[in-house]
Parts: sequence; structure tokens; C-alpha cells
Amino acid sequence: MIPKDFDTAFAQVVELVNDFNKDLANCNRPEYNESQVRKDYIDKFFIALGWDVNHEQQRNIYAQEVRVERTIKNVAARTKFADYSFGLAPEFRKAFFFVEAKKPSVTLETQTNCFQTLRYGYSSSKASLSILTNFKELIVLDCRYLPDFETATQRIHKRYHFTDFLNFEKFAEVYYLFGRDAVADGIYERVCSELPKPKGRVKQIKLFADGYKEIDDSFLEMLEGFRGELAKNFKKRNPALDSDDLTEAVQRTLDRLVFIRFLEDKLIEPETILDKFGFKPGAWGQFIAKSREFDKTYNGIIFKYHSVIDNPDFVVDDRVFLDICDTFAGDRTPYHFNYIPIHILGSIYERFLGNVIVIKGRKAEIEAKPEVRKAGGV
Repeated sequence: MIPKDFDTAFAQVVELVNDFNKDLANCNRPEYNESQVRKDYIDKFFIALGWDVNHEQQRNIYAQEVRVERTIKNVAARTKFADYSFGLAPEFRKAFFFVEAKKPSVTLETQTNCFQTLRYGYSSSKASLSILTNFKELIVLDCRYLPDFETATQRIHKRYHFTDFLNFEKFAEVYYLFGRDAVADGIYERVCSELPKPKGRVKQIKLFADGYKEIDDSFLEMLEGFRGELAKNFKKRNPALDSDDLTEAVQRTLDRLVFIRFLEDKLIEPETILDKFGFKPGAWGQFIAKSREFDKTYNGIIFKYHSVIDNPDFVVDDRVFLDICDTFAGDRTPYHFNYIPIHILGSIYERFLGNVIVIKGRKAEIEAKPEVRKAGGV
């Protein structure tokens, strides 16, 4: 039975803490793995907070407030999904917060672990605070920043040792923030909205000067940066291109890159793709070859033969293209496409498509479409 009151939840967690403490030596052994600590302790901790983790009440897989990732696919090759995602009916897929779990023998506070959790929260646009835990410790991360690997541990909002939850007030801090009733009553969203705005600058990937950006703004800024780099590259190496062909060539290239990231992060493709370009000479050639391969698999306009970019005579500076792939690919990109809401991506593209590439002399410049400029927006 899911507890409905604080006292019941506190009693259950105290019992969990005491059990963990008694068996701490065994739990700290490397062979005591993530699956075991989740089943023995972490699942029960969030059940105590009122969540139907085991789906005892919510049997319909499309109407479950807690989404639990039990299997790990290709873990050596890519970042897996978040271990837990917590939402509310009727918007079951809208995550209020994520929980990433590790085994107790793992050092929790590392750049890799923190960055992984930050990507989930930031990409969802709503999970301002999310959790990284191995039950021995519980770390709350501020996911409002654009995730950056080098500064990931600086985004820690609060830390708890498992023995802290023997304290009534310490447990209340978590219960009245991440408990189901607290989320349903709007407390989680209110606390997140009242968090102080970050001040100053943090070190970010090269296209960003300020770390505090909403995902739609930061992703749009990244796409615009890519568009400018590709436009200059394409025009320099292919001077005969006019404005329309250049705009279309750059757009189709970016469409393919974005779609490939979706395939990767949603595990539709069994292996990562973008980070493989550049392992041997001819990164652009590998990209085009993969596009031709995907044209046979995914029946859509994105990978259909394009008269400009798929033409064997089209020339691209591999260094520029590789820089874009490196920024956009792999586990250190700030975005996880499995968690970016479709309506957010649609909004980004609507704003992005409001600009075109214009040829001025030998230079390629970005301008708003006349009709967009006149109307003040798309």
C-alpha cells in the first residue's frame, strides 16, 4: 500500500536506512550491482514517497506515472535512458524529475555521473531538479543550466547521506519536494520556480557564452551557429551555389544530423553513428554514405538524394564538418533527444526556418525571410 502521510513514509524509510546500515559491508562490495540496490532500497525509498514504482495500481503501460528502465541496451556503446522518470496523470510522459541510480560501491560525485543526470533534466525542459543516488548518498542536481561536462559537479544543489534520513527534518526536505503528493500539489514546481537565478558565467561548449539558457534558446543558438559555419564552408568550397541552393543544402544537412541524433538517443539504431565519422579520412563522405544507406531504411524526404549535397562534385571542408559532429555527438553533448519534447523541437524549428542564407558578393550571410521580418515572426 502506498503511504498517504508523512509519518508512515518516515517510518518506512527509517527501516530501510537501518537495514542498509546493517548490511553496509555487503552493499559496498563491487559485485553488489545497480539492479540489486534499486530493487532492495531505491525502489522502496520512492514507494515510501508515495510513487507506484512497481505499478501495482497503474497496470496500463501507457498510463504509468513512474517509468522505470529495467534493461540496459548497448551500455558500452551509448548513454542509456534515465533509470526513473516521474510524472503525473494525465500527462504521463511529462517528467517532473528524473532519478539516475548507481551501485553503492561507485563514487557518486563525478563529472560523468552528474553530467548524465543533468542531460536528462535539461533536455526535458521541466525537470529543473533531478536526483543521482546509490542509496548510500543522494545528490540533488540543478538542471537549469546548459549541461557542461567540465562543470557538472558544480551543479549539485543538495547532498544527503543515507543516515540523514533518520532525521525528521532532513527527510522532510526530500518528502515535501519529491514525494508524489508534493508534486501533485504543485510544491515541486513552486520550489523550482523560486530557485535563485544563476549568476555569472560558466565554461560551456564554444557556441555558448552564458550557461543559463532555456533548452529552446540554447538549441536554436546551436543550430544557428552550425548554419553559419556550414554556409561559409559550403560557399567557399562551392562558389557557384546561389542563395536558394545554399539555404537548402545547409538545411538538409542539419535535418539529417538532428534526425540521426534522434535515432541514436531513442536507441532505434543499434550503434552510435555521428561519433564514428572521422575515425578514418573522409568524414563528409562517410556522412553521405550513411545517408544513402538510411534512404533505404527510413522512407522520408530527409535522406532522399539531394541534387547539391549528395552530388559527388560537392566539396566540404572535413575539419568544419567534424567540429560540428563532435559538438553534436556522443555522451558529452548537452542534449538527450529521447527527452526533448516534440513540441519544443517544433518551436525551435519554426524559429530556425524563419531565416535564409543570402549571398552577398563572395560571402554567405544569414537574414530573416522578408515575410517573416514583416510579420515579426513565423
